[in-house]
Amino acid sequence: MTKTPISRIIYHASRTEFARYFWAGSLTFLTDFLIFLLLTEGAGVNYLWSNLVAVSVGMVMSYLLCVRWVFRERRYSQVAFEFSLFVLASVGCLFLNEALLWVLVEWYATHHLVAKVMVTAAIFVVNFAIKKIVLFRR
Repeated sequence: MTKTPISRIIYHASRTEFARYFWAGSLTFLTDFLIFLLLTEGAGVNYLWSNLVAVSVGMVMSYLLCVRWVFRERRYSQVAFEFSLFVLASVGCLFLNEALLWVLVEWYATHHLVAKVMVTAAIFVVNFAIKKIVLFRR
């Protein structure tokens, strides 16, 4: 069986990095989900707008955890440049996140909270691979 680029990156990443990414991602998800829940259920904000805000907060939190705890190597020494690339790398996943959430809610009548969990799980590994490829390797 031929390995995909994503599976090669994960295979060659240290187990420690992936484990740390899992825990950092779990903490980020809890924060993201709580914001999503409070905005949609508490404030009555549309689920897509709530998701955009929640994922954006999670993106900043994820960056801080990635540079301080998850990844050992950093490709760039300038924080502003590195953060800009981090955001750019995350934007594609943000669009995918919004699109998948919309499809699950509107086409498949999935409750928005359940859809949020499903979408986050689907994008988790892709996010790791993108961050590892673009930012956190020599």
